[in-house]
Amino acid sequence: MGRGQFSHPAAVRRSALVVAAAALAAAPAAALAQAATGVVTGRVTDAAGGAPVAGASVRVPGTTVGAQTGDDGRFTLRGVPAGAATLQVSRIGYTARTISVSVAAGQTAPAGDVALAQTSRALTEVVVTATGVQRRVEVPNAVATIPVAARIAETPVNNLGQVLSGRAAGVQVVNGGSTGSGSRVRIRGQASLSLTSEPIVVIDGVRMTSSANNLATGTGGNGPSRLDDLNPEEIENIEVIKGPSAATLYGTEAANGVINVTTKRGRAGRTRYNVYGETGRVSNSRDFPLLYSQWGARQNGTYGLCTLANQLAGSSAPTGCVRIDSLSSGNVLNTDSTSAISTGNRRQYGAQASGGTERVQFFVSGETEGELGIYRMPERDQRNLRALRGLSALPSEQVRPNALQRNSFRANLQAQLAPQLSVQVASGYVNSLTRFPQNEDNSQGLMVNALGTTWRTDLLDPAGNPLLGARSWSAGEVFSRTTKQGINRFINSLAAQYTPASWLTTRATFGYDLTARADKQYNRVNEGVYEGQVRLGQVNNFRTEQGQRTVDLGATGTVNLFRGVQTKTSVGMQFIKNLINQTGATGQTLPPGALTVTAAAVRSSSEQTIDRRTLGYYAEEVVSVGQELFITGGVRRDAASAFGRNFGAVYYPKVGASWVVSESKLLPRPSWLTTLRLRSTYGASGQIPSPTGALRAYSANPLTLAGGTDAPSVSLDSLGNADLRPEFSAELESGFDLTLFGSRTNLEFTLYDKNTRDAIIARPIAPSVAGIATRLENIGSIQNRGIELTLNQTLVDRNAVGASFTLVGSTNRNRLKSFASGVRVAAIPTGNRATQRNQPGYPLFGLWSRTYTYNDADRNGILALSEMTFSDSASFIGPTFPTRELAFAPTLELLGRRLRLSGQLDAKWGFRKFNNTLRHQCQGGASCRGLYDKDAPLAVQAAALAANQPGVFAGMFEEGDFVRFREASAAYELPARLARAARSQRLVLVLTGRNLGVRTNYTGVDPESSRDNSDTRGNEEFFATPPLRYVTVRLNATF
Repeated sequence: MGRGQFSHPAAVRRSALVVAAAALAAAPAAALAQAATGVVTGRVTDAAGGAPVAGASVRVPGTTVGAQTGDDGRFTLRGVPAGAATLQVSRIGYTARTISVSVAAGQTAPAGDVALAQTSRALTEVVVTATGVQRRVEVPNAVATIPVAARIAETPVNNLGQVLSGRAAGVQVVNGGSTGSGSRVRIRGQASLSLTSEPIVVIDGVRMTSSANNLATGTGGNGPSRLDDLNPEEIENIEVIKGPSAATLYGTEAANGVINVTTKRGRAGRTRYNVYGETGRVSNSRDFPLLYSQWGARQNGTYGLCTLANQLAGSSAPTGCVRIDSLSSGNVLNTDSTSAISTGNRRQYGAQASGGTERVQFFVSGETEGELGIYRMPERDQRNLRALRGLSALPSEQVRPNALQRNSFRANLQAQLAPQLSVQVASGYVNSLTRFPQNEDNSQGLMVNALGTTWRTDLLDPAGNPLLGARSWSAGEVFSRTTKQGINRFINSLAAQYTPASWLTTRATFGYDLTARADKQYNRVNEGVYEGQVRLGQVNNFRTEQGQRTVDLGATGTVNLFRGVQTKTSVGMQFIKNLINQTGATGQTLPPGALTVTAAAVRSSSEQTIDRRTLGYYAEEVVSVGQELFITGGVRRDAASAFGRNFGAVYYPKVGASWVVSESKLLPRPSWLTTLRLRSTYGASGQIPSPTGALRAYSANPLTLAGGTDAPSVSLDSLGNADLRPEFSAELESGFDLTLFGSRTNLEFTLYDKNTRDAIIARPIAPSVAGIATRLENIGSIQNRGIELTLNQTLVDRNAVGASFTLVGSTNRNRLKSFASGVRVAAIPTGNRATQRNQPGYPLFGLWSRTYTYNDADRNGILALSEMTFSDSASFIGPTFPTRELAFAPTLELLGRRLRLSGQLDAKWGFRKFNNTLRHQCQGGASCRGLYDKDAPLAVQAAALAANQPGVFAGMFEEGDFVRFREASAAYELPARLARAARSQRLVLVLTGRNLGVRTNYTGVDPESSRDNSDTRGNEEFFATPPLRYVTVRLNATF
């Protein structure tokens, strides 16, 4: 370990003592201050009808005193300083209010009823930050808040990716194309060439594992994401902290942003029950591209495939085609009788209960969820395999190879143990079992077998059965290889807050996220595809235990320097430990009926342990002048075990200001202006190297000696880098928040400029150095710049009718700025067929290719290679990720607001998508239209010729622009008499559709289809699958 790092838990204990000492230094003064306080009680109501508002925040500005309202809207504030007290009351969806109350020492002061008016956005909402709860107005950066609980009530979702999609400016979300596949989330672009660009996720103050492609046994496509283990039904809201300027105090790993998840809490009042049930249909959302072939007689007397080039050659070449008989096209997946794609179903049932007293509140929930994917073995394949294997029925896991079963439970408890001490316990458990098919970028998978060959219906599989258009074997044999993943996951946290004085709060959070994962992949002997040794019988077993521990200690003190000027000082320490233990065993050549590694003739095993630790300290100072100007400064210091041994610690600074112009007494305030805030901030954060990136590594191998005997030996796997340090991202963000016409119009506008230095890149080195091709070094500089806009507009707001919309838009310009001085590397190639080039001045993972022109000189409608001209060198074609996004979400409420109609349209444009499936079809697959069809446009013929012979793929870099009908929902509150008949307070019926259609010029499977969840292949489509379509109906009952 390097300077500034640590190797013993004693370091954590010392850090805890330091923070605790700083927090409790003022304890004697706190004891004196307690005597001069009182209690304030009151109720918060909806101004429209007087109904109680539950979950509203009531706080005393300038202190750490605060509370939430119960189900009856009532609140109790303890420890309020005696004298004239100011209360700030806020709730998401309402305009905040400030009231004054006179408080006598040792007495209870009634605040009465506080009526809040509804709105779509309010500056005075509170947000959760690294230092605790803050008013949004104090935070100098943009924070997107997604009210998940309210959103799900009107538009149910299946996973966290669907919750985030289109809800926050600058957040890109791509969901997988099969049941159980994970979501990819990016905030403000790609900032790393070698490390992940995923944001970190914090749930109830605890860092959780959210890695994508989390599967030890490959299936070829998008693997599951641990982010989607979270149950959206248990979440109250999500806050998206978008960049390093906002995430400074979260430290190393937070450069890509933070997703802050708060689960549901109980509220004082009678116990409330919510029961829901959902069922629906899952289907494929797109048709698949056609495969082509053309048949005829050749000059040499043979009969077979005739490309357009063969047709042009005619009798002048032995393989020239002198007669064309037929042009045929088709796709095995587009025909019901042969397709392995059918319809699936979804079901979800759950119950929740919450309630409590003023001192103790609880929330408990339980849910079971099941989804049967769209893949189904065709009836013809089932009959053939039953006959071949002598079975009356095939295993269900082969007939339906894609399915998910998940159960989740949660218990949250809050308790006010003393007027100055409160604790919160949050405990969640998830159990799931998922089956994945062999699919996508996989030579043994379904998509390659269906899309990767010339269109022919005359071929037979090795068992003598007609393939009917498939490449080498039936879908039944593909599905005979089973992949399963079982998950048992616990996410627990304990948080305590001690307020020894009205101006001082100390807090401590301890948490543990433990995931026990079992991955198994197998096929029985004489089952599976006819490739390699597959049909000898194989089994792979992996057991993985991943634990992430969080210790977070902090204190905040607030001091009024003089009238109108206040300081708030926060200090803290955070320790994160991530430990992964994995064991694996594989077996080859199984006897009949066996599926264990023990029974295999050839066995092997593996084991690995990865231990990564980060220790950070931070301090933050917020100075407020009146209620209009807030100035923030802070710094965080991190040391980590993943840093090189010669690198000590890293410091991340931040400074920002927020000015509520509308509160200024120096400027006039027109009647139509509700609030106006200007904000600007600069801050830095980092991205941690891989756990072993800095280490020199060796592997054990047998060495054959001159005499023919074997001896043990070791070989060098990686050079390591003792100077390896974290990637350092610094960001300048500026913008404004504007509310007009009594909060009917809410506009948030942000500019950001994020620059990452010390980007870690696998630098090519001379093989003569150590026989190693690359070494990880901090040699890159990357920039992301963009604009973000969020508009919430209320059009109609009446008792019986309401209409509004939300518009979310963003742009992002990404580029690799430079390599470090002295680095003699022009560009770093990546991507399939070296189609991507990471070159200074251009976007990461950008598409590059030689270009071409063409001219059908003889006007015969068939393009020849001789009629094309190619450039000598490659040039930049375009970025591979969307540079502009827009989401439009309208809402209409009718029938006394009992019927709520909502939807969402997404548009993404300004990027190129590598149709690598088409590239394969024009090259090795020999099945693209441009090779055979003389009626194909010349541009299509040119793209096929360029790819097939000189290997130029510019024609496969298609425009990826699209508009998707992302979701539509109709929620209807049933008449009260029906609710009473069910002994319910409220019944709501919800019909929801998701991924209902897409408009695009992209000719591949889908513009959102991606090879996997990573960025390194630049969002390319390579035998990928389109997003799934869902249509569900749900009933919510409240008791």
